[in-house]
Amino acid sequence: MEKLTDYIRWVGDLDFHAYPFREADALILCNIVYFDLTSVFSDGQASHPVSDCIPMIEAGDTRLMITGGDLGNRAIFEAAARSKRFGSLLMHDYEDEFRIDPPLQFTAVTFRAPDFSFIAYRGTDASVAGWRESCMISFTRTEAQQRALAYAERVIDGGAWYIAGHSKGANSAQYAACLLSEDKWEKVRHIWLFDGPGFCPEVLDPALEQRIDPKATRVIPEFDVIGMLFEPKITDTRIVRSSARGIMQHALASWLIDHGDLAAAERNDPLGEQINHLLNDWIESIPQKDRPVFIGELFDAVSADGVQSLEELDPDRLQAILFELTGVSRTTKKALQILPNKLLLGDEIPPIKEEKSEKIQRILADQRIKGAALLLGGVLLILLSRFALELTTIAVVAGLAVVQLGLSIVRVVRQHGRFGKMRGRVYILAAILTIAAALCFKEQALYVVGSGLYGILCLALSYYAIGTGLRQRKNTVLRVLKLIEGVLIGLYGIGFLLIPQSIVRSLTISLGICACVDALVRFGYWIAHRLKERKKRGAVRSRAKKS
Repeated sequence: MEKLTDYIRWVGDLDFHAYPFREADALILCNIVYFDLTSVFSDGQASHPVSDCIPMIEAGDTRLMITGGDLGNRAIFEAAARSKRFGSLLMHDYEDEFRIDPPLQFTAVTFRAPDFSFIAYRGTDASVAGWRESCMISFTRTEAQQRALAYAERVIDGGAWYIAGHSKGANSAQYAACLLSEDKWEKVRHIWLFDGPGFCPEVLDPALEQRIDPKATRVIPEFDVIGMLFEPKITDTRIVRSSARGIMQHALASWLIDHGDLAAAERNDPLGEQINHLLNDWIESIPQKDRPVFIGELFDAVSADGVQSLEELDPDRLQAILFELTGVSRTTKKALQILPNKLLLGDEIPPIKEEKSEKIQRILADQRIKGAALLLGGVLLILLSRFALELTTIAVVAGLAVVQLGLSIVRVVRQHGRFGKMRGRVYILAAILTIAAALCFKEQALYVVGSGLYGILCLALSYYAIGTGLRQRKNTVLRVLKLIEGVLIGLYGIGFLLIPQSIVRSLTISLGICACVDALVRFGYWIAHRLKERKKRGAVRSRAKKS
């Protein structure tokens, strides 16, 4: 197996007459468009040979506009620029546009040889705006897609043409090809879609793919997730081997070459198929009318702390994002809840209807319900303080094991004994059963798992309570109560994670007492609120009688 740099060394001295254009060449040109070429065109000239990039490369000024790090892209770029085959290609009509609001990330360049021209569209860079726009394909036509079509309409003239792109660039290439005017489309010899998502059927008619199918080749890696989203139905679909592992196989610089052609693989990785199945189910389960709200609030949370690039994300900023997500709309919260529900519970759990969901939300918001739950939980913690941690741990692990085992059996029965896409669920079940076995036979396992469970739960509740309190503007009493709750339960979370086993019982009893006090405060607040409302209604009736 060879890498793309090996391929360039092998064919670099051959022009396209001696060795005709092939897929590996398309990969290399799609790699070049991932570099910021602005400085090369800063002199105002309309075109430049690829070899004009060499000074920029030697000066170390190559800016790679790609997500996920450099897996050999710079080496491919340099080898191509120094070669006769690629260095002599003329680059022209370079467009590079970026905007945060409304989001736009679009880049394209045309490579011209004596006998053909090649349009390369760039995929998503590391910018938050670029990823926001890429996710918008799930509910609308994006500006980048429209720019891709307008670009192809403008640059395609006489002669033979190729069109290609990688990732989002492949989606742009496909959109442009599907809607290209007939006279322009006749000049296109072939189109390559390198691991790019397709189109939401509600946004673009899938029948349009039939137009490009005779001239199209779709290439995806063994472990494929991105290219399976709204999967394009292209007859000539090939699977390529990669030097990377897992999701990093999406990087085209990792794709392998075998005797000048793409190194073919027999089938996709089963784990990748499982992840893809999960993601597609998740997206399809979010109503299309809710997707704009979900995508908007999700990326607003990501960029709330001034983050403009995914490379800026660190643990502190991730914490800020989680905090922002506690204040999103019910629509977004429901969308975020679907993915873990599907992962743990599978497709067999029917979705909650809107009316029922709203009724549950109203019940859970009732201070009497919250107070009663806190009072009951506090009393149980006090009475069962010696065994509360162990009993809770056993109940949680046993419940998860029973649910996963039952759903796995149902899935196998429905698939008539074929395990198919069961790999991910088997991993989850094996992990739960391993933990259950450890609880039964390993000393201190119950304490370790239980204290961790209590600690993480308390910290999560603390985070939610503080976030809710800070957003509470109308009611000062509820705001103060939420903040006090958040601080106290956060301290308990730290305590469960750090304290020795000998004082867990004392900590559990004090937690139960705090829960009971919190419940009484909530009941008191509810009674005071009702008396205040009754007084208001009485005053209104009195004014009505007087009038």
